Amino acid sequence: MNKETMEKIHLNFKAKLVLMISLFNISLVLCVSFFNYLWHSRQLTRLTINQTQQIIEQTGSNIDNYIDELFRLTLSPYYNDEIMNKIAFIPASPEEALNKKRTIESFLASVMTLPRDEILRVYILTEADIYSYTRTPYQMEDYNVYKNSFWYMEALKANVPVFIPVHAEKAFGEKPTQIFSVARRLRSKDNNDIILGVIKVDADYTGIKSICDKVEFENDGALFVINKNEEMVYEKNDLPESGLWEKLTLPTDNGDFSCRINGEKYIGNVTTLQESELKIIALHSYRSLTSKARGNLSRTVFLAFICIVASIVIFILFIQRFLHPLYHIIRTMEIVQTGNLDVQVPLEQDDEIGYLASAFNTMTSSLKDVIHRNSLLMKQVYEVQYLHKVSQYDALCSQIKPHFLYNTLNTISLLIKCGESKDAILCIENLSCFLRGIMNADKEISFREELSIVSSYLNLQKIRYGDRLSYNLSIGQNTENVSIPALSLQPLVENTIKHCCETSSAPVSILVTSEWDGNNLSIQVLDNGPGIPEETLLKITESLTREETQDALTSSIGLINVHRRLRLHFGASSGLHIVSGSEGTTITLTIPQNISREEGIICTEH
Repeated sequence: MNKETMEKIHLNFKAKLVLMISLFNISLVLCVSFFNYLWHSRQLTRLTINQTQQIIEQTGSNIDNYIDELFRLTLSPYYNDEIMNKIAFIPASPEEALNKKRTIESFLASVMTLPRDEILRVYILTEADIYSYTRTPYQMEDYNVYKNSFWYMEALKANVPVFIPVHAEKAFGEKPTQIFSVARRLRSKDNNDIILGVIKVDADYTGIKSICDKVEFENDGALFVINKNEEMVYEKNDLPESGLWEKLTLPTDNGDFSCRINGEKYIGNVTTLQESELKIIALHSYRSLTSKARGNLSRTVFLAFICIVASIVIFILFIQRFLHPLYHIIRTMEIVQTGNLDVQVPLEQDDEIGYLASAFNTMTSSLKDVIHRNSLLMKQVYEVQYLHKVSQYDALCSQIKPHFLYNTLNTISLLIKCGESKDAILCIENLSCFLRGIMNADKEISFREELSIVSSYLNLQKIRYGDRLSYNLSIGQNTENVSIPALSLQPLVENTIKHCCETSSAPVSILVTSEWDGNNLSIQVLDNGPGIPEETLLKITESLTREETQDALTSSIGLINVHRRLRLHFGASSGLHIVSGSEGTTITLTIPQNISREEGIICTEH
């Protein structure tokens, strides 16, 4: 390979490297900027929707309060005994009738109409006459036939004020005016069974308009108030688009909605007032809401591209210096190809390329010494076998842990669904104790810690099965400090509960004991269950003798995993031994030890 060819490969490699980094950076910046824009836009839109909903709901509450004030205004005659007496009074002459009319209408003008600009007309209607005060040249439409009006008949029957929804009437001219009314039955203060008449108040929308005029949105928007016939009552539009109301299709439910008008996306909120049947609609332009986010996106992309161009320039300037040792290694490899093994690559830097140069030097030295190469190969084979053994051990450990968590979480779920919160809390506390026990310990823990894990597990299962489950931990005191792999005993107890409690309703008793058998620690788990069928027991025993767990019985994977872990950790003299009959099953866990022992027994019963 000549120098010209090497320079060509050199340039191609640099070009590919620069191109790869450039494309990666550009793609990364575009993706980050785009998703950041989406997130920011959605957050801003959701915040605006929530704020707008609160604003229009508060506006609706203010309108309801305003209408409630009108309801309370209809109680004014009750606070004036003279007026109530005049309403009940039956005149005997035209002079008395005229005096009664003047007194009542003067009260209506001074007390009910003059203090409030939005009240247009007030009436007190009796069976014999009408008393009114109006600010308009026109009376109400059903002035002459009020006795046949639905609101009059409904007010006479109702114990509460009657709201007359928004309707159009002539008030100041030929053009109809939007008016809403409230009516209340008047009873005699001396005798509630006597109905004196009905008081009716007509009002325009100046009061509602003053409430809506105070509404200010953080972003430009539009506010509409419509009646149940979808006629416009109030409009406030700060958006550049005009005529939005005519093109807007309202949803049937309250809350937020989105729509498109003339190709432009809008976000809206709507709420309906139950009493007045008015709808309040707020509208925002999506483009206006996200304008700041789009501006931030453009600035971010622009600055990012400037940084990318600068980084590419700097990278090109330094790439030759950084890759120079690599080219030196290539030239040295050409020399080695000729059969000269005495050459060495100088170690110019302590990085990946320096590591490559060092490895190349080691390789050439290894080629010179066959005996050293063979010994190194044997060492590598031994290390591979050891790592395989460790990885197999870790894989077996990871298979055991989820086995218990699944059942525990299922029990907690059932307790919560059944409303047994105390038992659910107790389950969570025991689960916390269990997890704390296995997470704070390494893969090899003391027998005392393992017993704590088993106790937490049995407490969880006792909550699940109640009186059907009882257990006894009879543990030799001298065995508490023995080190064993974590979760060596718990899967045995779990297997017992699974095949005894879950398959039968008979009470189950579990006994856990530990004792010394020479230099071996013997731990036994005994139960009074129906025992393991002979055929199944034979398959389990065969699985325990195999080197791998792939062909193990699915129902006995916990037992087989524990057995494999003990074998991997302590050798062939350790493991499980299972004896089963019609009176129960005994699982013996054997761990070889060489420690001193002291006398004493610790017993725990539940």
